[in-house]
Amino acid sequence: MIIFFSTSCGGSEERLLRVIEAVVSRGNIRTYRTVDSFLKGLRQPRNDADIAILLASSKVELSYLNLIPLRNLLWEMKTIVILPDSNPDTVAKGHILRPRFLSYCDGDFQDVAAVLGRMIGNAETDKKRIMTSKPKHRRNARRLVSDIQSYG
Repeated sequence: MIIFFSTSCGGSEERLLRVIEAVVSRGNIRTYRTVDSFLKGLRQPRNDADIAILLASSKVELSYLNLIPLRNLLWEMKTIVILPDSNPDTVAKGHILRPRFLSYCDGDFQDVAAVLGRMIGNAETDKKRIMTSKPKHRRNARRLVSDIQSYG
């Protein structure tokens, strides 16, 4: 599931959504328009594979995203942050959110599509590996039982 936050409905958002929808279906995108609704959405039960994409089209929006409760909820999530510009101060504020990837509003977002595709692919690979691997405690328990039986 993609958790998408943007308060603007301009050209940057439209371009970004087109790129996201090229990677995942529209039904797998939850969109939030206010910080309050975004906070509520982040407090809902989530899957470990969920990815947050935050479009901060202005420095004011970026300041709202750096609120402490929001940062804490994003701490363990895979996050992509789109910044309004590449000013060093803006980039520093973007890094406070600890994103896996940073991009900028003035781009074509193909870099975001590539990173998102890899994140999703890695999550699917991890899920398959977990589903097919045997828990260590079971293997250790079986080994212990066979060791005990061999001594008996």
